Amino acid sequence: MIERPSVRYGSVTLLVFTAVHLLWWLLPGIFQTWELQAGDQLLRLSYQLQGRRSASPDIVHIDLDDQSVATLPFSQNDPRLYAEVVRILKAAGVRDVLMDIVFPQCGDSPGCDILARQVQAAGNAHFPVILATERAAQSPFLNQVPFPPLAAWNIEGAEKLDLPRGEMIMASFAALNMAAAGLGHINCDPDRDGVYRRIPLFIVTKAGAVPSLALRTLCSFLAVPPERVRLDGSGEVVMPAASFASGRTEDLRIPVDRQGRNRLNFSGPWNDSFPHYSFATLLQVAASPDGLQDLTDELEGCLAVVSDVSTGGRDIGPIPLASYFPLSGLHSNLINSVLENDFLREAGVVPNLLLSVLIGLCLVAGATWCSGYRFSAIAAMLFSALLLLLLYFFLEHRLLLAAVRPAVAVAITVPGILLLQFLQEQKDKLYIRARLTNYFAPSLMDKILNEPALLDSVDKKELTVLFSDIAGFTAWSATREAREIHRTLNRYFEEMAAIVFAHQGTIDKYMGDGLLVFFGDPVSFPDHALRAVRAARVMQQRTRLLRQEWEQSGGMPIMIRIGIHTGEVVVGNMGSRSRMEYTVIGSNVNLAQRLEANCPPGGILISEQVRRQLPEEIAALPAGFIQAKGFAEPIPVYTVEPE
Repeated sequence: MIERPSVRYGSVTLLVFTAVHLLWWLLPGIFQTWELQAGDQLLRLSYQLQGRRSASPDIVHIDLDDQSVATLPFSQNDPRLYAEVVRILKAAGVRDVLMDIVFPQCGDSPGCDILARQVQAAGNAHFPVILATERAAQSPFLNQVPFPPLAAWNIEGAEKLDLPRGEMIMASFAALNMAAAGLGHINCDPDRDGVYRRIPLFIVTKAGAVPSLALRTLCSFLAVPPERVRLDGSGEVVMPAASFASGRTEDLRIPVDRQGRNRLNFSGPWNDSFPHYSFATLLQVAASPDGLQDLTDELEGCLAVVSDVSTGGRDIGPIPLASYFPLSGLHSNLINSVLENDFLREAGVVPNLLLSVLIGLCLVAGATWCSGYRFSAIAAMLFSALLLLLLYFFLEHRLLLAAVRPAVAVAITVPGILLLQFLQEQKDKLYIRARLTNYFAPSLMDKILNEPALLDSVDKKELTVLFSDIAGFTAWSATREAREIHRTLNRYFEEMAAIVFAHQGTIDKYMGDGLLVFFGDPVSFPDHALRAVRAARVMQQRTRLLRQEWEQSGGMPIMIRIGIHTGEVVVGNMGSRSRMEYTVIGSNVNLAQRLEANCPPGGILISEQVRRQLPEEIAALPAGFIQAKGFAEPIPVYTVEPE
């Protein structure tokens, strides 16, 4: 039996597992997209199982929607419309306003002055700028827009991260920028698959680091001076001593990646996250003192996100929870994560590496020690454990593990190892069949091929051992040609082997003209002694027919002796690594040979242990005693007549 090359399977598993991870680093675009999409699936599952995430009551959306466009007193491009919205929000006690609308040109329009004066008077409205990052470095508007003096910060720790760089490409008119409570960028690029998942909190320019509009508005809302905001080396934006309306003061930390981007923890789809007020509703309700009081009751102390979500608006894109989502919702979701301290965090390199190493080692151990369905079961349990671990950390701790890499490695490795194991198993079966087909009955061979482990053990068992040899063979062969001797022995052994196999016996070895056979292993039979005796009787009967055939042609006058004994023997694969034999050893094997040596030609000599297991219809006649080496007392023996 071949030693199973289990170490090789473990080595191949380790090699494939490592190769998949190297490929991950070499082709990040493909694999990182899979990782992102796996995170999207978790977000959707979380929304289905747990519903909307906690949404801060301090956030409201003020929407210029299609219904508003049809009923507004001003054109949607008229600055006076937005001046009125800013005025109403201030009157309703809104604490801060994030205006996600750019007013780049005004000319001599009186509406621009009205908007600038109203924004100046409100003192709480924040306006956007748009920067050209590396993706838009060739924009024709680059360097054509003056850089607003309030837009850039000198952020501490900016050199610790690989922040994106850009230049001003669009901003509101100068008077409005000077009147604004703060400025911030609204740049947000989708990931490779076109889905919006992250907001860059800073973009570095020649004038300094421009914060996102959401971060700038948050600083005002929480009374954090911009000069105190910093980046630390652990990958977080720190807002020290943030003041909440409840009077609580706390240092806030916003997790970001190496590019200073926050992975958004979306509260829910557009219509199932934050309250929404249309422009039309706002203007209509605020037209009366009672209506304005109602607005004050609802909006006082809030942070309002004002944006154009009408059909003509272009700030629409897919997010993990929806294929159609106004991008102003990115600002509100970032703000909500900060106010609720409910961030979506991505595990770092070390935890992800440890996870991959742990899964890889488990898979290597499984491939080393198990095969076939056992290895498949281990791989399935490992995959299930990985999925449960991923779900647990996401649903309970909002932590995203990079589980796609090890999952892909498992998915590639397991079929490969199973294929290798199958091919090796087929090779082993061919080897076993080629080496052992002359020693086992076909029915036993099929069982052995289906369960090779039958030949792996070495054990003590009670078996029945049969010895036979040809009487006078040495003298006969001395006068014969080698070819005739070869032909005669081959014919004899073919006939004897067929009889042994018909009775489910195992041929241990051919010894010159002798034959060593045992019954009851590797497949156990309770009647192994009876099988041995029946086989011996048929062997003698067949030998008589051979003698009649050969005597007519001048061949060998063959007669054989057979000895049979039942007793405990050591049976199994024994020998050196280069040559193994499935054999039996022990004093009871020697006794069977002594029985054969004391048997008359043409006879069958059995021991007392064999006789006790024979049915009454098989007559066993006493034949005296023999003395055998290793046995102190004489051994009673019996003869069995051939059929």
